[in-house]
Amino acid sequence: MLFANPAANAAGAGSTDERFAAIVIDAQTGETLYARHADARRYPASITKVMTLYLAFDALDTGRVKRTDRVTISPRAASRPPSRLGLAAGASLSLQEAMDVLVVKSANDVATALAERLGGDEAAFARAMTAKARSLGLSHTRFRNASGLPDPGHYSTARDLALLGRAFLRDHPDDYAIFDQEQTVFRGRLIRGHNRLLAKPGIDGFKTGFVNASGYNLLTSGRRDGRRVIAVVLGGRSARSRDAFMERLIQASFSSLAIRSTGFEVAVDDLLNPTQPARPIDDKTTPPTAAPTLMASAASDAEIAVAQGDVAPPTSERARWWVQVGAFRSKANSLARLADVTRRHPRRFGARARDVSKIGRLFAARFSARTAQGADAACALLTAEGEDCLVLME
Repeated sequence: MLFANPAANAAGAGSTDERFAAIVIDAQTGETLYARHADARRYPASITKVMTLYLAFDALDTGRVKRTDRVTISPRAASRPPSRLGLAAGASLSLQEAMDVLVVKSANDVATALAERLGGDEAAFARAMTAKARSLGLSHTRFRNASGLPDPGHYSTARDLALLGRAFLRDHPDDYAIFDQEQTVFRGRLIRGHNRLLAKPGIDGFKTGFVNASGYNLLTSGRRDGRRVIAVVLGGRSARSRDAFMERLIQASFSSLAIRSTGFEVAVDDLLNPTQPARPIDDKTTPPTAAPTLMASAASDAEIAVAQGDVAPPTSERARWWVQVGAFRSKANSLARLADVTRRHPRRFGARARDVSKIGRLFAARFSARTAQGADAACALLTAEGEDCLVLME
């Protein structure tokens, strides 16, 4: 279910929740597809480690370090609060092991040790992180440590974190795969990660984060049909609500891009936050006739029709177009399909008449359209979501 209030959906609270922020950008063009409180200062938590790894790969690219170099756990690193790997002071691991553990375990002790290895001490490394942020255009970001542990002077914004993700993909494309690890093995020990969205088709990387001051954060990226988006959600009340909102946000973003490619414009916000409630379809309201029967839908809204490009031409005789969304063996299943599509996309389908027609042994579930363009736009929305759809003229 899509909620009208994105903050309530992601953070489990009303829009006044001071931790919520979100953004989606097109990775290719940098265009902002969706934004809510995107420039408000927030605690990035462990998303900070994306910058830590950015500088580690910078050092590898310039030859300052090698993947086999040792990273020693100092007493200060060993004293970092969880999450941590738990090695004792004086123990060491390879640079590659440190980077893998940093992604999967989000280990704060390893983040500090890596910062000390690369920067001499963590404070100096944090200054280098901030300097890099400035050079990348992250104008509202300041780092005080390499892990994201709470510090009043350690902050960023949803927009800056999305730009960091885009910079990483641009500057270290061959290393981005490190963020696609759901688990790793360290000295025979299986370590499972926190990023559950990596199991979803098309989602392939970046980082979760959580401290009490930030709520549940996520920077992620997805790829579909040759397009990539980068999304940030900050301030979730739980990992589950954050992930659920992120899934819908990415789906809506890809749908918007796919529809745009057909020559129509549908904003992510319109797909994410439906405002026209759909009225449930009751099978008993269908007149028992053999001919196709149009069923009453939600009240017609002329403004919605104009926005959809589905306004009838000024003629008394016009072709009728249909958007067929499925054909089933039972009428009940066809009605349920119509209700489901209307519930999920009330702005696109709520003002359309609906029909169940008997075709052979099947019942076709269809929505009406007054123009070919309106039918194509409606069908493009479902096709973008990986669902079958067919435009017909009667």
